[in-house]
Amino acid sequence: MANILPVSDLRNYNEVLKNCQKGEPVYLTKNGRGRFVVMDIEDYERDRFLIAQ
Repeated sequence: MANILPVSDLRNYNEVLKNCQKGEPVYLTKNGRGRFVVMDIEDYERDRFLIAQ
């Protein structure tokens, strides 16, 4: 299930990080629209490597 949260939830930074550590990115919205993605650095680097191939 996608983790979609308003950017204001970053006030609870530790909870957002817990969701990222489960292997799923957290999508942050601002004014109801997708704005940012927060994800584990190892997942990010793996994805970049796979895309580059």
